[in-house]
Amino acid sequence: MYSSISGGIGKEINAFDTNSIGKDTSFDIIVGKGNSKKEIIFVPKIKNKNERDWLVQKVAAHVDNNLDDLKENIMPFYDEELKATWTTNIKKHSISSTQSYVIEAAVNKGFDLRIVFSAKGLTSGGKLPDPHELMTACLILKKQKINVSTINALSSDKKLKKIKEIVDGLYGVAGDIVGGSGLPGFYLEKERINPDCVNFAKAVSISNVIIDKLKGAKIHTIWQTGKQWAQEIRKYDVQKDDLKHYNSSDIVIKFETTAIHYWGISLKKADWRATGPDEPTLLNKPMYGANGFIQKRIKPGEAAKVEKAKKIFFCGAMKLKHGECYKKKKIVTMNIKELLKGAEVSFVGNDKADMLRGQGEYKSNPNIYFKAMNDVFMANFDGKKDFFSDFLDTVFKFKLQSYLEDAVFHFTLITGVGDWKNGDLKVQEMEEIWHKTTTEVFRELFGDATNTQFRLVPGFDKTGKARKQAYQEGATAAKLFYDMRIGPKGGEHTIVNIEVRYKGALTAEPQFQVFFSTAKNGFKALYKKTAAKLSNQPRW
Repeated sequence: MYSSISGGIGKEINAFDTNSIGKDTSFDIIVGKGNSKKEIIFVPKIKNKNERDWLVQKVAAHVDNNLDDLKENIMPFYDEELKATWTTNIKKHSISSTQSYVIEAAVNKGFDLRIVFSAKGLTSGGKLPDPHELMTACLILKKQKINVSTINALSSDKKLKKIKEIVDGLYGVAGDIVGGSGLPGFYLEKERINPDCVNFAKAVSISNVIIDKLKGAKIHTIWQTGKQWAQEIRKYDVQKDDLKHYNSSDIVIKFETTAIHYWGISLKKADWRATGPDEPTLLNKPMYGANGFIQKRIKPGEAAKVEKAKKIFFCGAMKLKHGECYKKKKIVTMNIKELLKGAEVSFVGNDKADMLRGQGEYKSNPNIYFKAMNDVFMANFDGKKDFFSDFLDTVFKFKLQSYLEDAVFHFTLITGVGDWKNGDLKVQEMEEIWHKTTTEVFRELFGDATNTQFRLVPGFDKTGKARKQAYQEGATAAKLFYDMRIGPKGGEHTIVNIEVRYKGALTAEPQFQVFFSTAKNGFKALYKKTAAKLSNQPRW
C-alpha cells in the first residue's frame, strides 16, 4: 500500500520491525506507554519529515475506510459486548513532533483502548548524519561528472543499481577527504543497501558545476571544515567582530593550475521543484537575546523594551489559555523562563499559530512582542548604510579578502538543488555566487553616490508579495517580513529578504532567516549583469 512513498526506489522508511516491541521510544512498536496497558503505538522511522506526515495521512484514510473491519478483528479480544464508542482523529501525541493518527475506544466501564499511528525521524541509535557535504566533496575529488539523463533512462532496477555503484565508489574515497563527516548517511540504513538518492541528487547539482570550473587543474586536497579547520587552512578561518567563523566555507579545495590555490565553498541545498527551487536560507541566527545578532548592535534600553513586551505578551496568552493560574502558580508571578516553558507545552499546531498572530480566542492579546522587535529593528537600522554593509557582508562575505593575508583563497556560495521523485533523479545545476563578482556588485552599490537610500521595507516576502506582519490584523503567518533595498528612489535594488519567526520551540529565541530576493531588480539580476561584464577576466 505504501510502496509509492519514494517512488518505489530509494525508500525513505527504515525496514519496519514487528519484533521490535517495548516501552523505549527507539522501538518501532510501543505497548503500554507510561502507566497504560491499553495503548499501542506504531512508530516507523522515516528520514524525511514530509513523508512522515504523508504516511500518517495515508494510514488515516485507510483506517477510516476500514474501521468496521478493525473493530470486528479487535473487539473479541477487547470488549465482547461491543459497548465501545470509537473515535478517530489526527492530532498531536507525545510520541512524535509530527501529527499522529489516534484511534480511541471508550466503554461504559470507564477504561479505553488507544491505537496510535505515528512516525519519528531516524533517532535513538538509528539517526544517520547528513551526507551532503561529504558526498559533494567525494564527487569533486574523483572529478566524476554525473549524466543524470543517462541514469534516468535506465530501467528502475538498473537505475538504482547504477546509483548505488556510484555511491559505493564515493564511499570508498571518503577517507581521503580530510576531516570528513557524514559517511554513514550515504545510505538509508546501516547495512548500506539503499543509497540516499535525495542527497546524492543535491550533491550532483553542485559537483558538476565545480568540476567544470576545475577543468585542467590538479586537485591536491579537499578538507571538510565542520569539525575543525585543519592546520594548513586554519589561517583562512578568520573571525570578524562577534562572528567566530566569518569564513563560512563548508569544504576547502587545494588545487594547482599555474600556482597553488585554495577554494572555499559554502554549500546550501534546496528541494527540486518543477516550478523552480525554493530559495535556500543564507543566514539563520537569533535576532534578540544573549546571542542575538541585532541585540549586540543596539543599546541595552532598546533590548529591554523587547524583553518587556515579550513577558507581557506571553503572560497574556497563558492567562487566556489557563485562567489566572498554571500548575497552581499565578501566571502574573512567573518569570519569562517559566512562562515560555509553560507556553511551549500549552500551544501547539494551529493554536500556536493563532496565539502568535493574536487571532481566534487570542484576539484580545495582539503580538506586542513581535511589534516591539519590529519597532526597534526599524528605528535602529532603517536608512543606516553602515548596518547594511555589515549585515550584507555577513551574508555574502564580500569583504573576505580584506581579512585574509593570502590572495590565493577564493570563495563561492552555491546551492545544491535535487530530489528523488517518482523513481527519477531530479537535478538542477545551479549558478555559483563567486566572490570576485559579489565583491564587484557591492563595490558598485556602496560606492555609487546616487545610492543614498538604504531601506528596510517591512511587509514583503521573498517572492515580492505583500504580507502583513504577525502583529497586524489579518496576518496569515506568525512572522515578520522585510526587504533590504539599496538605490535611489524608483531605482532600488532588493538585495535580500528577511523573515523573523520561531523556528522551533517557544523557549528558544525567534530566528531571522535571510534569503536571496527574487525581485525583478534584485541581487540576482545585478549579479548576472556583473558576471557578464567580468566574463573575459581570468578565473584564477
